[in-house]
Amino acid sequence: MQVITSDKYNEFEERNTCLAIGAFDGLHKGHQLIINQAIKEAKKNNYPAAVLSFHPHPLEIIPGKTPPPSIVSRQQKISVLEEMGVDYYFEQKFTQQFAKMRAEEFINNILLDKIKVNTVVVGDDFRFAYKNEGNVEILKKMGELHGYQAKIISQLHASDDRISSTRIRNLLKKGRIKKAKNLLGRPYQICGEVVHGKKRGRKLGFPTANLSLETNYALPPEGVYAVKVQHQGQVYIGAANLGYNPTFNNQKISFEVYILDFEDNLYGERLCVDIIDFIRSEIDFKNTEELIEQMEQDILYTRQLLC
Repeated sequence: MQVITSDKYNEFEERNTCLAIGAFDGLHKGHQLIINQAIKEAKKNNYPAAVLSFHPHPLEIIPGKTPPPSIVSRQQKISVLEEMGVDYYFEQKFTQQFAKMRAEEFINNILLDKIKVNTVVVGDDFRFAYKNEGNVEILKKMGELHGYQAKIISQLHASDDRISSTRIRNLLKKGRIKKAKNLLGRPYQICGEVVHGKKRGRKLGFPTANLSLETNYALPPEGVYAVKVQHQGQVYIGAANLGYNPTFNNQKISFEVYILDFEDNLYGERLCVDIIDFIRSEIDFKNTEELIEQMEQDILYTRQLLC
């Protein structure tokens, strides 16, 4: 998949693009339905399949708004889209200037002139352009005028509730990991770079990878989790601690992963951690002996669950 940022749109030479558009801030099953429809249209006609999305999140730029915590990072979004079979990812830089673009200008200057769309696929709640003046009706009317198809997709529902990124964030906050996985269509994943920590785990006999998270993730409750760790095409099992390590009175939240049966140096490496199941809440242990005993139980439970 080729990533084309908005300053490089003029270099795009393909035509008849089948394009899915959206913030796609969770890439959940509802978003996947829209993107897969664009891929289906592209394959049917041997056209390029593409996605147009935004970076940074629009709410980071619009005055008075606060962006929600992330479900996927930019890197994860690119990876998932590539796995889905998208040919081109158009990443629109969201700026104050772009936020002022009118609906017809967006369609004429970007969709038609630069991306050269044949088909545009969006969700039924899609809004765009200055003060959200653009909607699916404008998109369809402009399609009739300029000769592109506009396909509107009703997103998936689960248990009579619409699948949304907001709903997934709320599930994660409540610790409903498996329900969030069901709506995402994949395990909830947290990625980051392995950095030097306090090295307490190594001293206790359980060396952990301390992750500097690559975005402001929507985090589940503090505690210990059974996880799968993705690293350089390999998958390992592990136990992760998310929290403040009350036994040691940490002031900042940390995310540390003990990878079972793994001894290589990971400092500076990028890890992606699939959150599989909740093991227990954080405990303020009286001494390190109690902590070690509990960690041994956590690892045993993880082996039984994931091996």
